[in-house]
Amino acid sequence: MSNKVYTFNQKNCTSCYSCVRKCPVKAIKVSKESIYPEVIEERCIGCGTCIKACSFNAINVADSISIVKDLIKSENKVAAICDPSIAGEFEDITDYRKFVRMIREIGFDYVTEVAFGVDLVAKRQAGFANDNSGKFLLTSHCPVMNMYVEKYATDLVSNITPTVSPANATAATLRSIYGKDLKIVSITPCLGAKKDILRHQNSAKLDAVLSFRELRRIFRELKIKEEKVSFSDFDTPLGFKGALYPIPEGFVEACELSTSLIEGKFISAQGADDSIDAVKQFAEHGNKFNKNFNLYFCEGCIAGPGSSAKGQKFIRHNLVTEYVKKRITNFDKKTWDSNILKHSALPDIACTYNEDKQTLPTPTHEEMEEAFVKLDKATSGRHTDCRACGYGTCYGLAEAIAQGIATEDMCFTHTQHGNRVFHQQLQSTTKELIASQEEINSLKDILHIQQTHNAEASKALSLMIHNLKIGVAMIDENMKIADSNSAFIEILGDEAKEIDEIIPGLIGANINSLVPKSVSTQIDFVLKGEEAFINKDIEFSDRLVNVTIFALIPHKRVAILVRNLYDNEEKPQEIINRVTDVIQQNLRQVQEIGFILGEGAAQTEKMLNTIIKLTKKD
Repeated sequence: MSNKVYTFNQKNCTSCYSCVRKCPVKAIKVSKESIYPEVIEERCIGCGTCIKACSFNAINVADSISIVKDLIKSENKVAAICDPSIAGEFEDITDYRKFVRMIREIGFDYVTEVAFGVDLVAKRQAGFANDNSGKFLLTSHCPVMNMYVEKYATDLVSNITPTVSPANATAATLRSIYGKDLKIVSITPCLGAKKDILRHQNSAKLDAVLSFRELRRIFRELKIKEEKVSFSDFDTPLGFKGALYPIPEGFVEACELSTSLIEGKFISAQGADDSIDAVKQFAEHGNKFNKNFNLYFCEGCIAGPGSSAKGQKFIRHNLVTEYVKKRITNFDKKTWDSNILKHSALPDIACTYNEDKQTLPTPTHEEMEEAFVKLDKATSGRHTDCRACGYGTCYGLAEAIAQGIATEDMCFTHTQHGNRVFHQQLQSTTKELIASQEEINSLKDILHIQQTHNAEASKALSLMIHNLKIGVAMIDENMKIADSNSAFIEILGDEAKEIDEIIPGLIGANINSLVPKSVSTQIDFVLKGEEAFINKDIEFSDRLVNVTIFALIPHKRVAILVRNLYDNEEKPQEIINRVTDVIQQNLRQVQEIGFILGEGAAQTEKMLNTIIKLTKKD
């Protein structure tokens, strides 16, 4: 069966992997591609163990309520067939005839009990048990165990009793009575029935499977309460001891076979571990058994995953037996015998089961070794077998990792080791972060001091610039004026003065528009680092000026100094400086010649030094 019953709600899922650990057939996959588990539909047997294991309500069950509503609205007659464990489920209802009426109030045309279907299946089972053929069988009444054998114990498929489940037997019976177009809704605690619903497409088919939890939701939605309804009994045919079916020993009693340990023909196994273990032992040591196996995946149908969560097993056990005791006190056994005889011959009650092998390929030695490396068990620890991962042995988990349905994070010891390593790394990283933070705080203090010094230096520089008599300006990397003094503006002329009235200090003005192109080109050279220092005399606005350009911050800021050579205050000193430059330049040339001319050079030097002194005095 590939019917999809379980899906994950990622908003609620915490990736605790409890569902993975509890799944008895490892049908829930965990991969590196996603932190969330995923159901492998082909492997799933619909048992609902994952639902019970999840504490975060993160697994959704396929909802059948809308399907049931649509069936009731259709033109077809619809029958509700109730699992006998309904007596244990509705312990809050004082008389079973009340919940029969409550079910009718939903809109069902017929309400009957699966107990008669159990009686039919039990009669066939008893026939096989008494035939003394030497072949021993597994009961077929539990859909979950049937699917388990088909998928994981395929050698035993032929040992499943060739009979449909009680719900399907009831469906076939009702269609023979009320018509082949009758729609059947099974009300049950078994979620595996939802997975198995596609098995039969004949008169034994089920059109919908409604869990007890879903039934309660419908009652709440439609405001159907016990105190609002009158009594109503089940429609025929009525069941007899098949009503004991929810209790494992009750099925044997319905077969009307001995439950004696000595004379009995069945070994009953209930619960996931025991029922699966029984199948494995029967497969491996069948020659040691001379009895049939009566298998219930759950702890009887009174504890199915579709039941209300708060129910208590033994209270339900007692409620079912008390209910049956009342039912059979004045039971019409003669009518029942007639119905059993009539419907036992229905062809669709018989069925065969088919192999659907889902065992995964056995990993190679290399793949297993790689898996053990991932588990940090390359050289030791391969037999810890703590079972916390959900697999029986470390080898089993390694095999699942190699098969791609598990990850190493599911291993408790591996995770704990990883957590310890991570904790140590976290502690080390924390210490480094604290040290880095302290260093950052220290750097912040230094930076603050430096910023303060820079601000003071910048303020002092600006003050000095504005007090100089020569023109000074600072130019940024965008050829914009960052600062300038009044002497600079005065030298630039009237246009600059007008701009200064709007933009004090010409700050932000483009230098290209204020100075000759020859000057702006030189500024650009210095900014780009093509020249480190430039000193030139140029004609500018009918005056001769000296321009000095040098870098303050490479590629970021340059300074330009402009002196008016016609200024009366600067002229005498400027003449001296220029004459001195000429004399020193000639002196260097004379010194070079002196190496050749000898004494003549020395005399020339003496004369030139005298001229320099006289010039300075003047």
